[in-house]
Amino acid sequence: GIAASGLAELLGRYADLGNSWLLFLPALHKDLGPKSPWGRVRRLRAETDAALYAEIARRRESGHRGDDILSLLLDATDEAGEPLTDRELRDELITLLLAGHETTATGLEWAVDRLLLEPRVLARITDEVRDVLGEGEPSPERLAKLEYLDAVIKEVLRLRPVVPNVARRITEPLEIEGETVPAGYFVAPCIYLAHRREESYPDALRFYPERFLGKKVDPYAWLPFGGGARRCIGMAFAMLEMKVVLATLVQKARLRVHGGKATPIGRRGITFSPRTLRLVREARAASQGP
Repeated sequence: GIAASGLAELLGRYADLGNSWLLFLPALHKDLGPKSPWGRVRRLRAETDAALYAEIARRRESGHRGDDILSLLLDATDEAGEPLTDRELRDELITLLLAGHETTATGLEWAVDRLLLEPRVLARITDEVRDVLGEGEPSPERLAKLEYLDAVIKEVLRLRPVVPNVARRITEPLEIEGETVPAGYFVAPCIYLAHRREESYPDALRFYPERFLGKKVDPYAWLPFGGGARRCIGMAFAMLEMKVVLATLVQKARLRVHGGKATPIGRRGITFSPRTLRLVREARAASQGP
């Protein structure tokens, strides 16, 4: 198959280019040579596509199936019983490997950063994970019982949304505060500011996961995945991934932030990510190594 290191290197470079304002400026979508910004995007996309199509072809020819996502997609069929085309498989893989990877990883960084600065919250999660999971695997049934961890993730994404705003093209005139926005224009609600409205979240700057316990989120006030019919299709998957990783971290390791200070916000293209996050893993018991 594709060498993991080679694919990771391609996808890393692709993510660095793809998470750029360049993609949102059609006037710059001109290939002016191999070193031009859009030229680099096109060539890197072609290299990545070639690697993915080669793996799809290899899997089809060999008939090999495992317990990975590509195996599931190769066996999937539509309503008419037709399998996915190579192009559809490529699109699904790109979505999972890029859109379904970097943003979730960034959300996890913010969660770890916040947890290690909130001993009260970390202690409560540790107790919940111990009571629900013990030393067992984080199965879907057990994960559903980690209600406080779920509230913590929602509060992390409230204060540290990975994407700070979302754009929608309006199909009919929209009136906002006495001003009319014509149909066809884009409006861009600021997720970062919406999550800090005192009207929606009293004491909004405080990290307080309890505000989400036993309550359904208001989709017009909590929107780290966007909102409406165009909300991120991977929302449930991302929340599940974050639960699995955080529960496993709490279960298996003890961490502390190097320096003990909150990590400043940095910009990575269109996303808010930790500028630097240095962690130290400590031994869980005297008999274990660092």
